[in-house]
Amino acid sequence: MAQKYLKIIEKLSQGRVKLNEPLAKHTTFKIGGPADLFIEVTRETELIKLIKLIKKLKIPYFVLGGGSNILVADEGFRGIVIKIANCEWRISNFRIIAGAGVSLGELVKLAAKNSLAGLEFAAGIPGTVGGAVRGNAGAWQQAIGDRVTRVKVLTPAGRVKWLKAADCQFSYRQSRFKKTKEVILEVELKLEKGDKKEIEAKIKENLGKRASQPKEPSAGCIFVNPKPASAGELIEKCKLKGKKIGDAQVSPKHANFIVNLGKAKAQEVIKLIKLIKKKVKEKFGINLEEEICFLGFDKI
Repeated sequence: MAQKYLKIIEKLSQGRVKLNEPLAKHTTFKIGGPADLFIEVTRETELIKLIKLIKKLKIPYFVLGGGSNILVADEGFRGIVIKIANCEWRISNFRIIAGAGVSLGELVKLAAKNSLAGLEFAAGIPGTVGGAVRGNAGAWQQAIGDRVTRVKVLTPAGRVKWLKAADCQFSYRQSRFKKTKEVILEVELKLEKGDKKEIEAKIKENLGKRASQPKEPSAGCIFVNPKPASAGELIEKCKLKGKKIGDAQVSPKHANFIVNLGKAKAQEVIKLIKLIKKKVKEKFGINLEEEICFLGFDKI
């Protein structure tokens, strides 16, 4: 084992570090080879210290949230994967400040429990608060960036600072965090006082809308909708619904989902992605852009 890895293991308490941990166990796609080291971190202070040490040792690392919206290579990741699990939260003046590791589902429930309206659109979206803010997750013409007031980050230089919403560069499924190496630590969201029963009814309605989405393991929508078009409709018009390569399949229910039928490989998913992009480009002249991120690939 590399000396650098041994230094990381020595710094952490016994049993905290998993060696050659299969990342398929930690992604909604259920696809992906092992990470050299896998560490779950529940405290912000520990996360900051760990990342500073990893950077000092010049070890490649990746911060993982809920494992949605990601495809991991079959070969895995040569470096350290940090599972962010800081799940603390607090409420003040219609604002929720949530750790990046809080699940989006739990956040929606928390808001409803406290009669706070504004997050109903997020019901049923998988992943964590940090991941949702990074990708500006949303549905029904709403996005989490609409509710963000501040984001607390660890900068590449090792500083902790708060960014105002205006500095986060939110746009459709985009934010500055997709371009920078800043690690999201906490997020502040501004909501409104609402009627608890009305909030719960809206959540139930939105969950009902999602009932038609695929139940098999997936990474969610593969492509960003090239507005005003729908990626799913474009793929369907190319007659690719149900198309299979190995155990990876363009979902028969929703063509913007690629699902894992059981033993799908990352390379099978990549082949489907390339086929879809090729066919949509040929038929409509549109270059589809992936919404998911990729980990462990030399090139795609």
